[in-house]
Amino acid sequence: MSIPDSLRTFLQENRNQQSHQYSVGESSRIARLSTTSSYHNLSENLTTTTNNYNHSNNNSNNNSSSTSILDRHTAKTLQKLVQRFIQSDPDNPQDQVHYDVTYDKCARLLASQPSPSVLEDENHVANMIRRKLTRDPQDMTNAARFGHLYNKLTSQPVLRNKWSILYLLTLVSSVDDPSSAPLSPTGGSPLGLSSVSPQLQPVNSRPYDMQHESTPSRNTRRRLADDYLESDQMLPPAVQLEKAREAFQNSVSNSGYEPVVPESALLRDLIFIFQGIDGQYIKYDSHNQEYVMDSQANVPQPTKDLVYRLTEIGWLYQRIQTFIRPRCNDPSAGLVAQAFCFALQHELTDYYKLIAVLEAQIEKQASNTTAVPNEHTLTLRRLLLWTRESSQRLRLMSVLVDVCKDQKGGALVSTMHNYTKHGDPFIQKYIKAMLEEVSKPFYEMLQRWIYEGELDDPYQEFFVACDPSVSEEELWQSKYTIRENMIPSFISSELAQKIFLIGKSLNFIRYSCQDDTFSVRNHDSSNPSLPTFKYGDILAAERSIDLTYRETSKQLIDLLKHKYKLMDHLRALKRYLLLGQGDFIQYLMGTLGPGLNRPAKTLFRHNLTGVLETAIRASNAQYDDPEILNRLDVRLLEVSSNDLGWDVFTLDYHLDSPINTVFNPPAMHQYLRMFNFLWQLKRVEYTLTASWRRWSMASRDFVSVPEMAQDLHQAQLCISRMVHFIYQLQHYYLFEVLECSWEKLDDYINNKCIDLDSIIEAHSQYLSEITQKGFLSGVKNQALSMRLNSLFEIILTYKSVLDNLYAFGSSSHRDLEKLKRIRTKHKDMEKKFQTQVLEFVDVLASYHDEDLRSLLTRLNYSGYYSSN
Repeated sequence: MSIPDSLRTFLQENRNQQSHQYSVGESSRIARLSTTSSYHNLSENLTTTTNNYNHSNNNSNNNSSSTSILDRHTAKTLQKLVQRFIQSDPDNPQDQVHYDVTYDKCARLLASQPSPSVLEDENHVANMIRRKLTRDPQDMTNAARFGHLYNKLTSQPVLRNKWSILYLLTLVSSVDDPSSAPLSPTGGSPLGLSSVSPQLQPVNSRPYDMQHESTPSRNTRRRLADDYLESDQMLPPAVQLEKAREAFQNSVSNSGYEPVVPESALLRDLIFIFQGIDGQYIKYDSHNQEYVMDSQANVPQPTKDLVYRLTEIGWLYQRIQTFIRPRCNDPSAGLVAQAFCFALQHELTDYYKLIAVLEAQIEKQASNTTAVPNEHTLTLRRLLLWTRESSQRLRLMSVLVDVCKDQKGGALVSTMHNYTKHGDPFIQKYIKAMLEEVSKPFYEMLQRWIYEGELDDPYQEFFVACDPSVSEEELWQSKYTIRENMIPSFISSELAQKIFLIGKSLNFIRYSCQDDTFSVRNHDSSNPSLPTFKYGDILAAERSIDLTYRETSKQLIDLLKHKYKLMDHLRALKRYLLLGQGDFIQYLMGTLGPGLNRPAKTLFRHNLTGVLETAIRASNAQYDDPEILNRLDVRLLEVSSNDLGWDVFTLDYHLDSPINTVFNPPAMHQYLRMFNFLWQLKRVEYTLTASWRRWSMASRDFVSVPEMAQDLHQAQLCISRMVHFIYQLQHYYLFEVLECSWEKLDDYINNKCIDLDSIIEAHSQYLSEITQKGFLSGVKNQALSMRLNSLFEIILTYKSVLDNLYAFGSSSHRDLEKLKRIRTKHKDMEKKFQTQVLEFVDVLASYHDEDLRSLLTRLNYSGYYSSN
């Protein structure tokens, strides 16, 4: 039967019977006319449907009330349909009542149905029909015919809503086709005929009706229709669901079982749980650290699952609060940790607002028990949905609490920064926003350190540490250190070193150099060139730090060079301790030589100091700066029983703060070692020179002693070889080692140094180079150093042999046996010297240094020692 026929039959029967009842089967077909429920639009229609339903119940006999729930065009059309088929007499009150009831029921039926879920597009609906027709190969002819008819339909300009016509035809075709696919979530009909109970189905669909009567009586149809219209099937879905819940609760209560805990009570408990408070049915198990449901509470398992998922929020909140409470007011936790706690509290503000909104909603629902549920009604599932974002934030805060609970200062900032590399953009943005607040104490410490040189770090959170027990004289070397574990991961080691040197330089200028000019200029907070650092702008911070680093280092180096005469001190050490001032050293050697040959115990420092002052006045050293000369002094080393004056005498150079930062004790110790070595070399050279002069005169004095002629010749040859060896060694040290190393140091300090540490490093490299090339350091140089000492001892011992030979020639009583012993000793010393030189040359040949290769060539010229 077509839809118009069903409408005609339905209304005609009502008119003939003067009844207020509908047939169930016919009304269901009418309902199918407006069926296409959309799942996504269901919540929007729920409120309208419920309100319309309540309004119709209260004014069931009022046409204007029923009309208000429909749009004007639909209401007018419905009035015409009812008036056409009822054909009531306006003067007959009974006909008018029948008309009003019929119209009201039809209006309620239409208003209770959701809007279609199909896209309002004629092409879309046409494609749906084509797909339906082409499923069966036997309907291919109908599909082609449909295409032809559809083209005719689209060519009609009078018709405007062509998609509605197509959609209506689709619904009509589905009425008598049970195999057709449903077009709405309710299975094709809002009333769902398949769900109607058997007693409410049309009588002509029942087998026993078919047996007893071919057509059901009108009274029966009227009764069934009234029963259906008065049943819950005409109610909106939300009202049906609520009534079903009440019926289930009543059935459970009547059965004697424990009543099911209502959802409203669970919602109220969950609000308490969200605030870390136990509820009536849900409580916190501190042993297992989880929320559990009261074992006596009758809650369905699906509901329990929902509740347990929601209790995670309270569990996360408790973990966060457990972290915040003890640290928020505990200064020992550190400023960065406290900033982290306050950032967490700030993040919880939105969470508290959500709890307040949810609590107000629950209170509103609890106070209005008669309200019809709608899309604003709070349920467990809606609560799960509404708290999803807050739950995600709480999870992230809980993770941060876990990883940061044992951290503080820069380490805490670094740990949080590592999460900004997460692949989730939400997590990246969230962590960066939180770090802007958490890192503020760290950046305030950083600014004070690089702009003022002050370390405001009472809880050891900054990566620069200060040792207050260290004196100002050791400020640069030991007072400040770097805590590697407190360097944030977004600050590179190079940048951290610059930051460290800036503050250290400011303190060195202020306290060691006694110059606060530069620090006062930086201390001026009104200076616009001093930017404020914040997290996320590391490039701007690097630029500012780099500029401040260059300015501070330049100021410090200029102070050391000009005010404290750094280069003058370096030259003084080279001239006096490294024997660069030749006339001064020669005079000092000649004056002190005889006295240093005596035992060390017989020497007195004041006597040696007087000789030093005489040597200064007798040489070009007298023209040096008096401040430099006043620092030059004599020092006697610790005396042993058999030591001579040569073994304990040394020159000393006094240095004080701040220049002693460059000339630290290790550096001065290396200067002392070089002086002792060069002083010993100078002593050997001085001894050989004196012997050479003496034997040059002896060759004339001992002409009358013919038995010594050969001895004189051998002695002069041996002295010449020794002098050649010592002179080549001196040339190597004074020019190829000291002068070349000095030129590199001088060029670096004047043109390339960037900070005080670089000067200290360059000076240390300079000393290391001259000691290593001078065979005083390094494992490989030990063999050369031992052979050099042996050669020095041989030369000094050989001098005593020459003295014995000279005494023999000067004696009036010449004992030939004594001469033979002297000759034997002479040959023995000559052989030892040649052997040690040969070993020294062999070891020297294993080196690849060009300067040492040149020394080897000069010592073993034409392979003299190798061939012998």
